[in-house]
Amino acid sequence: MKKVFVIIVTYKGKRWYDKCFESLRTSTIPEQTIVVDNSPGEEDAKYIKDHFPEVHLIKTEENLGFGRANNLGMRYALDKGCDYVFLLNQDAWIESDTIEKLVSIGDRHSEYGILSPLFLKPNEEKIEMIMGLNYDNRPLINDLYFGHPGEVYETNYVGACAWLLPRKTMEQIGGFDPIFFHYEEDDNYLYRVQYHGMKVGICPSARIVHDHHDSALSDEKLQIRRMQVLLAEWTNINHSFTVSAIARYYMRKWMSSICKGKFSQARTQCEELRYCVKKRKAIAYSRSENMQKKANWL
Repeated sequence: MKKVFVIIVTYKGKRWYDKCFESLRTSTIPEQTIVVDNSPGEEDAKYIKDHFPEVHLIKTEENLGFGRANNLGMRYALDKGCDYVFLLNQDAWIESDTIEKLVSIGDRHSEYGILSPLFLKPNEEKIEMIMGLNYDNRPLINDLYFGHPGEVYETNYVGACAWLLPRKTMEQIGGFDPIFFHYEEDDNYLYRVQYHGMKVGICPSARIVHDHHDSALSDEKLQIRRMQVLLAEWTNINHSFTVSAIARYYMRKWMSSICKGKFSQARTQCEELRYCVKKRKAIAYSRSENMQKKANWL
């Protein structure tokens, strides 16, 4: 029997805990649940301890963000001899055979560094498209439509809401890069998996329900998100990166914007270039570390 650990990072998610943790109790394959609680205060941690005593709880001193908190759980699982870890969002819940199906497919397809189930919306009548199923997955969409889906389909992207990671992935790729606090850390991880010759797959026979709600972001959060997208591009080790090349690119864009009278756009381009220069050392260190096969950041 494979040794499987489920890692859930929590942050003020009490409204989901019952559905999420109760679903794990029905799993047809034994698993050990690790919760890394980023929530302020003790209320969330106490609720989890009182209602789900089987959970191994790691209470953080501060909000570590999604990536660093998951890294704590991944390190614990590795030290306990895991064969697989299953990263699960606090706002999601599994079907009883979800993890068993993913592990079975992982055993048969060792070339995959990440395996993901299909994501369903809370009414369980629609697929959640934003988490990785899109027009680029035409073979999967075609097979689903005609009722004969295969076991696993390679993809370039699937959100980290429910990832199954074999032990070898963590040993060779590591954890999430702490250069990202929140947003785009999963993109960075996917780039690294692909750089090191592993595949990313979606398994349509395995399903979870994801209670995802898009909410309007403040101007400040939109700015943070925009910069994190740029940071993910610059730290993508599948592509080359130099500050001088980025500077030349932005200077051309800035001059074009000025000539066209698009002064607001020109200011934005200056901000992005300043951010790149500010983060240049961290970007260089990130790229150097992530090009190596080792358990980075764990």
